[in-house]
Amino acid sequence: MELYKIAAANLIGIGKHRLSLLCKNLKGLHSLFNMDIEQLSSQCNANKNLLMKMKRKRALQLAKKQLSFNARYGIKTLFYTDKEYPEQLKECADAPVVLYYKGVIPLNQPKIVSIVGTRKCSLYGKKIVQEFIEQMKDQNILVISGLAYGIDTCVHEYCMSNNVPTIGVLGHGHHMIYPKSNSSLAKKMCKNGGLLSEFGIHDGMSKYNFPKRNRIIAGIAHLTIVIESPIKGGSMITANLANSYNREVMAFPGQVSSAYSQGCNELIKNHKAHLISGAEDVFSLMNWSKKDSNHNMQVELNTHESLIVQLLQSDHDIHFDHLIQKTEFSTSYLQSVILGLELKNILFEIPGFRFKLNPQFL
Repeated sequence: MELYKIAAANLIGIGKHRLSLLCKNLKGLHSLFNMDIEQLSSQCNANKNLLMKMKRKRALQLAKKQLSFNARYGIKTLFYTDKEYPEQLKECADAPVVLYYKGVIPLNQPKIVSIVGTRKCSLYGKKIVQEFIEQMKDQNILVISGLAYGIDTCVHEYCMSNNVPTIGVLGHGHHMIYPKSNSSLAKKMCKNGGLLSEFGIHDGMSKYNFPKRNRIIAGIAHLTIVIESPIKGGSMITANLANSYNREVMAFPGQVSSAYSQGCNELIKNHKAHLISGAEDVFSLMNWSKKDSNHNMQVELNTHESLIVQLLQSDHDIHFDHLIQKTEFSTSYLQSVILGLELKNILFEIPGFRFKLNPQFL
């Protein structure tokens, strides 16, 4: 089924809305690729020329290469109807049919903040990022950014140093990292967050990819924060997209004479962003409770749940079969215990039928 999910994303001229209409009268996604054109046209009540222009054969060929790449590098395919696909993004009409994700943090979190800014950030911007991320520590907040030069890079680096889960949204496939200077950072992020992209390995670099990436950054989050931006640029596009999705937007003000603060000041002036001076403003606007950072998350666990947590605290991650050996639970009982822990957001599954603790419980 994963093959057809990937192939569906490679059909020409077919977004998730039209794909839903086509599949409405089919037994499954596979039918879209295995029926002949005449039968498919009749079944879906669709124009044959439109169906031919989708280039199903090409889509399947690309999907086979992507599927092989995903398996080799531990990348997960998230189809727009999958439960692991970001719920926030599902609400957006232009959300991608498929996302490719490499990481350890589930994308559906109760508090998601996107932080964006200029590629040519000042010392003022870097200082804001440092202080703000430090205030996000131990608050169970997932931070999203674009892994670009400048503010994005600072955001990810400070998240890593403060053990704040962070995900980078790429403007290209997982077969490369741009800029190359962030390759090492990206690798580290996969152990404390992840990398997300709608682009496949066949998609080349293009300046048009980055505005498309920005809609994911805006759509996946409950709140978008702009830290330094000129009057035009990717950060302003992201802020405007967030507004169009009815998301909250905040911006740090800056000096009137600073070119890199003009965008933020303009957003605030035109009531397109709330003024922010620190993390307290976020908790107030979003009505999020702030945790006391002096103690860990308190969750009531039964004896067997506590045993699983202890095992995961001593190992980086553990395979399901290894957990059976350690606990001597039956397969069905272990599955039920793990499900309970997943529902409490204490652990989650990573590729290879392995399990890992939410960093907040380490």
